[in-house]
Amino acid sequence: MIKKILFFLACMGWIAGAYAADEKYTVEVSVDVTDASASEAQKRAMSEANRAAVVAVAKRISTSEGVERFSSMTDEQLMNFIKEVSVVEEKSSAVRYMANLKVVLNEDILVQYMKEREIPLMNKISSRILIVPIFREFNADVPQLWESTNMWKQAWDKVSLIGGVNMIVVSPSGANYAVIDGRKAGVMDGEALDKLMRINGVDDVYVLDAVYNGIEGLNVQGRSLDGDSFVVRVDGPRSSGMELFDNAVMATQRELEKRISQKNMSEAQIENMMVVLFSYNNLAEWVSAERTLKDINQINKLEVQAIGNGKVQFKLSYIGALEKLLPQLRARSLRLDEHDGYYSLEKY
Repeated sequence: MIKKILFFLACMGWIAGAYAADEKYTVEVSVDVTDASASEAQKRAMSEANRAAVVAVAKRISTSEGVERFSSMTDEQLMNFIKEVSVVEEKSSAVRYMANLKVVLNEDILVQYMKEREIPLMNKISSRILIVPIFREFNADVPQLWESTNMWKQAWDKVSLIGGVNMIVVSPSGANYAVIDGRKAGVMDGEALDKLMRINGVDDVYVLDAVYNGIEGLNVQGRSLDGDSFVVRVDGPRSSGMELFDNAVMATQRELEKRISQKNMSEAQIENMMVVLFSYNNLAEWVSAERTLKDINQINKLEVQAIGNGKVQFKLSYIGALEKLLPQLRARSLRLDEHDGYYSLEKY
């Protein structure tokens, strides 16, 4: 352990000042509106900017259900969430208003509203979920994954996913292709799926097994490596082709977001703490590492306890499971190792 050399907060103030503010509730919006007059155009442009900003933030911190609920609100309702609007650049004519605006939402009001109205809030736990879509025409068939006839995967590949759950469809990269195929995914091969998780740096993997339900629809069974399972049934004529699969993707996405957001919100009630030691060659390395740590949603608080002789000791508070924090650190080239009573963090 290092010798503790305690600094007053004022001594560290210049480091804190180097950090950018949390951008999660700040949105840059471009508007271009034509109306009866420049003033009317500007008024409508501001309403459009407010709506775009609230929806953009909702996509960052909620599920597709939450985005839909905010999108359906009136302009007057959305105004309650706006903290400030600043003009970056603007131009106008007799009937047109164009501008680049920075819109800042009131985090406290927005979060409180979401809690009161039970709108899914995922501002602390950020999940990365790998989707493995396999397809069988009949139950007895061997599941397809990489085959060009897998319409189920084609439907997932073309969808732009939104919400607090970051869903990633497995790609046919060399590493993925070598690890998993339709047969292994169909039997939930634990060794293959665990390796697939490590390759893609995700928190969990869901195998989505789609099978035709006769000629009248599609049955989707979802199973995760951590034991979760569900079934989604989508009605529609088999003759509709890709439309049936597209509808099944939307229904399955909603079910996944609901299940994962509920789990994340439950985990978000649990705060954990660890003492961490970080070694640096120069103070700029520590400034960079601390900024990186504070940018991770799951990390709630970082408190420096001692600094000196090329080492920093700090207390790290984080929300949820350590198993979800580790992949986020690895994605930022940070390795966390456990020792007797403390952890060490290093850049690699």
